[in-house]
Amino acid sequence: MSKIQHSNKNRESISFFQWIHFVIPYAYTAGIALILTWMITASILIGIATIKENPKAFILQPKKIESSMNSVEALGKDPLIGISPEKETIFTILVKPFIESDFNKIIFRGLFLLFIWMLLFLIIPVAFKRLKRFKFLNMEFEVDEIEKAAIETIEISGTKAQLMAYLTGDDASGRTLEFLHDSAIDYREVLEYFLSEIQIGYKKSPLNATFSYEVFSQSPPEVLNDFIEESKETGESVIYNKINEGNLFKKNYLVFYFCYNGDEYVTVINSYTYPFDIFDKYLFELLHKIVSKNIENIEYMVVLTHTDN
Repeated sequence: MSKIQHSNKNRESISFFQWIHFVIPYAYTAGIALILTWMITASILIGIATIKENPKAFILQPKKIESSMNSVEALGKDPLIGISPEKETIFTILVKPFIESDFNKIIFRGLFLLFIWMLLFLIIPVAFKRLKRFKFLNMEFEVDEIEKAAIETIEISGTKAQLMAYLTGDDASGRTLEFLHDSAIDYREVLEYFLSEIQIGYKKSPLNATFSYEVFSQSPPEVLNDFIEESKETGESVIYNKINEGNLFKKNYLVFYFCYNGDEYVTVINSYTYPFDIFDKYLFELLHKIVSKNIENIEYMVVLTHTDN
């Protein structure tokens, strides 16, 4: 079998919809902040203009009767003759001044924009994908169900168990034999091959998970030194999952330190979207041990064959 070429195929790529899901909550918050900023700024500007023109009007409702009296006098008429007072009602006394206020217009317009903005993002379920239940007015949105989540957990665990069975089966031993060159097998080459096999298996349903992997034989990333030392001391893989799963600028890590024939290897598996669990921990540990065991068995058989000849 030809040697596996190092390429970007083992790199996890973030899809367009994952970026949309990541950006939408920030756009939602930014929209609310923009509307509130507009309301505050507009109110301040109106307040400054009102203080400059008529300071009393900033606190009290201006009397419009004065302006009408002045307009009548400007026409040269007696303001006390021919003027019929406007009939006052509850609407004109209480409601009309409240509606005509510039400050109140800004408040009503801002509340209307906030309502439309919130309603828009309620219509787009992806904005609240991580919510279990959201209630707005008389509308209730159910995103996930306990029963469905339990079934998915069983299916995911079963899929990982099938991958473990594949690694311990004869098919994996046969694939390892194909890497035999001059009575020896490159451990790293075989390990990267099966990592790519697992990567393909994870992309399928029900896992639908993507991750990147890289095997270091020297100079691993310094940022992972603490995880590498912990794995070296415990002999187990180390899992680190980010707190905010929606943050696409941070990764989840699974780090495993392993020695084979005196050579040190560090396998780093990371994902932007997939959180690793204990089944992943056992699966990748099993992978390293199975690969080393199969290589040792094959090379031992080759030595015996050459000895007999």
